[in-house]
Amino acid sequence: MRFITILQGIPPRISLSQRRYIFNGKKSGSNSKKSKKYSSTLNLPQTSFAISMRESSIREKDIQKICGFKDLYHWQRENNTGKEFILHDGPPYANGKTHVGHAINKILKDIVCRYHMLRGSCVHYVPGWDCHGLPIELKALKNKSQQNLSPLQIRDIAKQFADGAVQTQMYSFKQWGVIGDWDNPYFTYNPQYEVEQLEVFLQMYEKGYIYQDLMPVFWSPSSRTALAESELEYKADHVSTSIYVKFPITDTSSQIKNLIENSHQFHAVIWTTTPWTIPANQAVCYGEDISYVLMEDESSRDVFICEESFTEKLTNIVGKPLICIGTISGAALQGVIYRHPLTNESLPFLPGSHVTSNKGTGLVHTAPAHGHDDFHLAKSLGIQIKSALDDNCCYTEEAGPLLQGKTVGKNAGEAVIDLLGASLIHKEDFVHSYPYDWRTKKPVIIRASRQWFIDTQALKPRALECLNDVTVYPSNLKHLMEKQLDSRTYWCISRQRVWGLPIPVFYHKHTLKPLINRVIVEHIKELVGKHGSDCWWSMSNKELLPDELLKQNGLGASDDYTKGEDILDIWFDSGASWAAVLGDKQADVYMEGTDQFRGWFQSSLLTSVAVKDRAPYKSLVVHGFTMDEDGKKMSKSIGNVVDPDVVINGGKNKEKEPAYGADVLRWWAAVANLQTHSTIGKSKLDQMLGEIYELRKSLRFLLGNISTGSSPEPVDYNLLWPQDKYMLYQLYKLGTQVVKFYENYEYVKLLHAVDIFCKEEVSKFYSVIVKDRCYCGEKESLPRQASLTTQYYILDVLTRSLAPILPHITEDLYYHYPPSRRKKDVDSLFKTGWYSLPEEWNNLDIVHTFEPVMDIRDHLQDVIQSEPSIEFDVLIYTSSLLYNKLKELQKDHTSSESALCEIFQTASTTLTDEALTVIPDDVQAVNGICNVHMKDGFKHPEKYVIILKDTDCFLCERCRRFTAESADSPCHRCMDVLATGWEN
Repeated sequence: MRFITILQGIPPRISLSQRRYIFNGKKSGSNSKKSKKYSSTLNLPQTSFAISMRESSIREKDIQKICGFKDLYHWQRENNTGKEFILHDGPPYANGKTHVGHAINKILKDIVCRYHMLRGSCVHYVPGWDCHGLPIELKALKNKSQQNLSPLQIRDIAKQFADGAVQTQMYSFKQWGVIGDWDNPYFTYNPQYEVEQLEVFLQMYEKGYIYQDLMPVFWSPSSRTALAESELEYKADHVSTSIYVKFPITDTSSQIKNLIENSHQFHAVIWTTTPWTIPANQAVCYGEDISYVLMEDESSRDVFICEESFTEKLTNIVGKPLICIGTISGAALQGVIYRHPLTNESLPFLPGSHVTSNKGTGLVHTAPAHGHDDFHLAKSLGIQIKSALDDNCCYTEEAGPLLQGKTVGKNAGEAVIDLLGASLIHKEDFVHSYPYDWRTKKPVIIRASRQWFIDTQALKPRALECLNDVTVYPSNLKHLMEKQLDSRTYWCISRQRVWGLPIPVFYHKHTLKPLINRVIVEHIKELVGKHGSDCWWSMSNKELLPDELLKQNGLGASDDYTKGEDILDIWFDSGASWAAVLGDKQADVYMEGTDQFRGWFQSSLLTSVAVKDRAPYKSLVVHGFTMDEDGKKMSKSIGNVVDPDVVINGGKNKEKEPAYGADVLRWWAAVANLQTHSTIGKSKLDQMLGEIYELRKSLRFLLGNISTGSSPEPVDYNLLWPQDKYMLYQLYKLGTQVVKFYENYEYVKLLHAVDIFCKEEVSKFYSVIVKDRCYCGEKESLPRQASLTTQYYILDVLTRSLAPILPHITEDLYYHYPPSRRKKDVDSLFKTGWYSLPEEWNNLDIVHTFEPVMDIRDHLQDVIQSEPSIEFDVLIYTSSLLYNKLKELQKDHTSSESALCEIFQTASTTLTDEALTVIPDDVQAVNGICNVHMKDGFKHPEKYVIILKDTDCFLCERCRRFTAESADSPCHRCMDVLATGWEN
């Protein structure tokens, strides 16, 4: 007999060859070849649940039919009795096929809905589409001549295009496993939706939040319409042609006259990156506290005035030496008059608080029709705003015959530069950040026009107050919502297009005064409800504005008015969706990307606060954007676009684009979750496929085992083995965490917790130790049934924990549950509710018992390392305190069938608290130490000795353990199992 003793935590000081000599083991000999003699007597796992994930996309379609994905939404609306949970869908544009941005958004929403559905809530989720607006109109009219199309023809083509996009996107969403009210989705062009939107518009108008005014707005020449700030994106490397121009000064202040002679030609130097705005110049602005320098060209007697820090640049661009003849403060420029270099108008110098030093020349070319600061200054001084651009951004006749017809962005800038002639000092390229139309990806301009606006300044204070009651996930992004809202100066809601909801306004033909009131809008609402908004273009003026309505209100006749031609901004369309879809209800969640802080989140908030005096949502959940695997933005031109439908079904080349199935896509979306940016590509999808496969193996093992049990009744908790109770404690912790993770939208943490539990607790520990109990024990024995009960609980909690994220795999698992474990006549896991976590599972006593046991087990495995533990008998000698703890897992002095032996996975285990009287000479007796939990909450260190020896027993051909007394016969336990039933 050979022994070795090792102190816990100190590695054995023996080589691998010495270890093999000391631990002879039983691997050699006739029993090393596994016998199949008793295979039929074993309770091996039985399940038809496939381990392979090949053809997942095909199997998922079958699962959707078998498990009733199509009818699940309506079933839960009729059967779930819990509190209603509302996730209001932000409508995607109906302007093309789906992309991974749609995937992450719709799948995350589905995870939320499925979770609350399982918890018994009556989920309200009505999918919607944003069907109006320029993106659809442009795509619908691509390659068509708009000059030959009437508004109704354009609208009809756009609607057909939107309908086609809706059907394409809806098919994809369903394929991804997304459930919702697909029979009754909402569309922003639905007549009843438009009626509710008109009511929101009317109430906001009645409360004074909507008004019409001449204002400089962002105008898109490429789209031929005004844009809101939320429809802009800024290009950092935009190149403008910048020019320096001299404006001749004709009348100066006395302070300046003292510095220059009458023979001098005096010029103000201005700088602009928009030469085409020079014809609209109406003033030059200066800063009252800025120092200005008079610089003289002695050869020409020209004097230039500019801000002090610009003098060096001025000398360089003039190309001549200049000398300073004086310095003045900006206040000295009051009353100075200059002559416009193109129109010869006499125009004033004006003080402007927006003028700063160290930028440009310090003298600001002011065109009120094309600048926000310029406009507000002119308005405050009563200056009439002049504009010489039409809706096509062409100069009108007011710009003069030499410029009329020239177009901004094409030839207007160069035409102005040519006309400036000698007034032009210098021209150069200037790289800077510039606003672009986010749809056409082309530059916009600022242009004064008469538009309809929402008074955001009046709404902002209350909107910010309402935001205090809104929870934002992740919480660190809440300040972005507040910042975006606080920085919004105005909201232009009128658009000069035809594919949208018309603004219900009429204008008096002579006074041009707008006519909007409740009586007239109620009539328009009635017409729209019956005929749709096409009626605005298909019906006559008298039908839209009946004489009797006007006469009743003393407003004249319909012939005195003309209908407006503007439509509402699509952000107003979608921003009013709470009214059309939710009515008086407040949504629990709005979930969209970070870009919606300035978009739908904000437009919904402002309209709801204006009408309902509250936010339309209780919480905002914000996810990020998706890039390719290299972190690059996806682009068709680059060729790095990942198509979610190809991810599911595979591409033409299955090697490069394999079919992963919908649940892999859903796993990716859950992992991407609320990250600012997430990546997707083949290597990442391959990794996730592998992760799901490993998880699937663990679940299949549990399913296979519980499928061999015949008793549907669970074993009482008090009759479970300690390791069963220990696993239920770990399961209780996991299940509690899972709920927290779902409630806080932390799906990455959830998947990580499940993955660790499956790998560490299930695969590496419990699945290993219970195989003998499950496979080889008597089928109806209490120990075996105890393990099957535990495995069922583990499987069921894991299945339901993963169900919202992986509905196809978990429905497939539930479909393969043994009949006794399924609800009768129920076709879907999602109709069976959430898991329960009995409080008795939260058993800290079993944890305290297990802590020293697991320490000794880890120590034992560290000693044995690669040697099979089943070839050894182990003796544990310890103090009474630790001995009594271990006795809870093994009543007998020596056992090969105890809970402790199962945990250690040895041939037999012996416990003793009696001192060893004889220890062989070649054994080094060293104490191990582990902590034992005391009743007072403290942990007490206890010593022990591990003694290992090669077992004297033989390998049992049935259970493959070294517990047989003879090489020719199974062990006693297996003999008893084989004999079961023979007495009958």
